[in-house]
Amino acid sequence: MPWFGQRKDTVEWQEFRDDVLFYKWPANEIKRGAKLIIRTGQNAIFFSNGQIEGIFKDEGNFDIASQIVPFLSTLKGVFSLRGDTGMRAEVYFVNAKELLLPWGTRQRIMIPSPEVPSGVPIGCNGNLIVQFRDYLTFIRKVAGVKSTYSLDDISERIMGVLNPIIAECILHGERQMGVNALIELQANSRGLAREISVELDKELLDIGFGVANLNILSINYPKEVQQMAEKLASQAFVGDVGRFAAISMANSFGKEGGGAAGAAAQMGMGLQMGQQMMANMSMSAPQQQAASVDGRFCTTCRKMVASKFCPDCGTPTV
Repeated sequence: MPWFGQRKDTVEWQEFRDDVLFYKWPANEIKRGAKLIIRTGQNAIFFSNGQIEGIFKDEGNFDIASQIVPFLSTLKGVFSLRGDTGMRAEVYFVNAKELLLPWGTRQRIMIPSPEVPSGVPIGCNGNLIVQFRDYLTFIRKVAGVKSTYSLDDISERIMGVLNPIIAECILHGERQMGVNALIELQANSRGLAREISVELDKELLDIGFGVANLNILSINYPKEVQQMAEKLASQAFVGDVGRFAAISMANSFGKEGGGAAGAAAQMGMGLQMGQQMMANMSMSAPQQQAASVDGRFCTTCRKMVASKFCPDCGTPTV
């Protein structure tokens, strides 16, 4: 088809939605005098014969024949040698803005745990930034076969693989994880986010995209799981009742208020401490009694005996 013609074209993308990822200029021939307009946040890609001829990122208004064609890979030769017959080329505009995409598990992921063999349900959500990585792959697999493609399509692709990726990143090849370790995932969310980002990047590269950044805003569990973790933590800490009571009593000293409930709690802990002290005393009493009996001395025979009177001479022992 001829490059030259009577009508001048303006090759541009008048985008109206920030979530749309590309636009293909509908014509396959460009006439002499045609202009190329690149707006802020757009890149223009010239594509011909299965390869990318040039990628233009600077915003502005350009004369295609004099300002664009000289920078094309092979089409500039066709134009210079056969300027009278012209050439065919496709022009794709891509969205080069920061593409922020919210993500989240649609249903909680069941992570096996020794405490809950059937699995602890975990959900998480956050944001990620996607970016173009391979324009040629994107054109061949998406733009060349679809009329439009948006962030919603990227989101659907991510959601299809998100749950197994998160489960693999949490377990690290293990078959299960303790409840307390699962509760602590929020504290290690940055490391977990990096691992998820790497795996999602591999998935999106198949269509020419990648993950530039990913963060986790929250990791959530059912209320019952939180209560179970708190109970396990308290059991591990209490262990020695006396130590727990002593710490609680010490913390209560110097504090005002608390009402009847606070007084009752302090009294209960005091009684608990007293019971433990009495138990310790009852255990040590026989030892003290045995020591006092075994330690009597006969002044006549000059020896230790185990009774109040010496069995040999009958002298009272001291």
